[in-house]
Amino acid sequence: MYGSVHGSLVPAGESDVAGAGNELCLGDNLEYMKGLIERGYEGKFRLIYIDPPFFTRSSFNASVSVRGSDGASHKVHHLAYDDKFDRSLDYYIENMTVRLLMMKDLLADDGLMWIHLDWHSSHYIKLVLDEIMGEKNFVNEIIWQYKSGGSGKRHFARKHDTILVYSKSGKYYIDVPKEKSYNRDRKPYRFRGVAEYKDEGGWYTLVNMKDVWNIDMVGRTSSERTGYATQKPLELLRRIVEASTEEGDICGDFFCGSGSLPAAAYALGRRWMCCDSEEMAVSMTRRRLRTAGAEFGLVRQDARDPASGRAAIEIVGTDRLEDGKRLYRCRLADIRPDIDTGSIQLKDRGYVEEALRSDRLQFADHIMIDNRFDGIFSCRHIFDASAGEFSFVAEDGFAAVVADIFGREYVAEFFEEKE
Repeated sequence: MYGSVHGSLVPAGESDVAGAGNELCLGDNLEYMKGLIERGYEGKFRLIYIDPPFFTRSSFNASVSVRGSDGASHKVHHLAYDDKFDRSLDYYIENMTVRLLMMKDLLADDGLMWIHLDWHSSHYIKLVLDEIMGEKNFVNEIIWQYKSGGSGKRHFARKHDTILVYSKSGKYYIDVPKEKSYNRDRKPYRFRGVAEYKDEGGWYTLVNMKDVWNIDMVGRTSSERTGYATQKPLELLRRIVEASTEEGDICGDFFCGSGSLPAAAYALGRRWMCCDSEEMAVSMTRRRLRTAGAEFGLVRQDARDPASGRAAIEIVGTDRLEDGKRLYRCRLADIRPDIDTGSIQLKDRGYVEEALRSDRLQFADHIMIDNRFDGIFSCRHIFDASAGEFSFVAEDGFAAVVADIFGREYVAEFFEEKE
């Protein structure tokens, strides 16, 4: 029954650029980008932003909450992605190079590519980009400065990331925003022809924004926090999208993680096409975007089978409509998640085991419905699993897939409520 979760894809080799919409892919980004080129997207992306692995030789977690039998909430840390690249620095550079070459093909002649890195690898990738994009097409080195993070006694505290900006030609589009520049002693200059303003900090003028950006990281109590370890703030991505694109342009992110780029693009009226290889990242992004009200297609690059657990949905009631279709009212009745305990920190496994015993339903994150199921599952509706009863209209075949809080998916069995 379960083939692939997808949206409005066309067969390979046919172009669907004219009607391009928003698209989220679970799969290898290299294969996804190859497919985009086959579908006619070469040179169509006004903005490509990526936040790839930094060659940190570390693993990164995402956190979710589970409740114990006493009702207390506990944070559970699950592996989000591995940035160890044990096979050497050469492998990391080769891996990045082949993907950057593909991104160059997708980038529009007047587009910009933003590559988000840090001190581990920015100097290596800068040389690669100089070769691929051309030294003359280097536009900016943006320093994103923040307060979070640790410090050490043997080095100055590392409190910034580096974002390298490249164009494909000298005709790139950019709209540099203005920022405040306070006058010396915060007093008015009164220069002829220079507009001055005053706020609680004193007198200032407006100048083109500098290349050092002070933007806070996503705090632990922030409303936009998803639990993804390397989540980038929406303010940062909004600034990049606004500076690089106009309404209706296509933006791409092929290491999309928690989905900050598509969230910013959607909020600003841009189209987007994004990819990640990790189930948990795509699940978090999917939930985040649907909560914001975004409509988008779901794509799988490979036909992964669903997890070996199970889920059950009860049909609470049906109502026949005038057009012959039925309105189905349903609720999630059960889920038996297939937990990969090896990806959960040892100290948190006890919380998971207790939560499974006390309330399995809390492990369901969202429910995807195909109300026109024809043998291959297409996600047409997404419902919050914790919202209780949900409804949809269907005529003949319909099917459901339930995603758990760790991003794993289960084909759901339907059964009708018995009198």
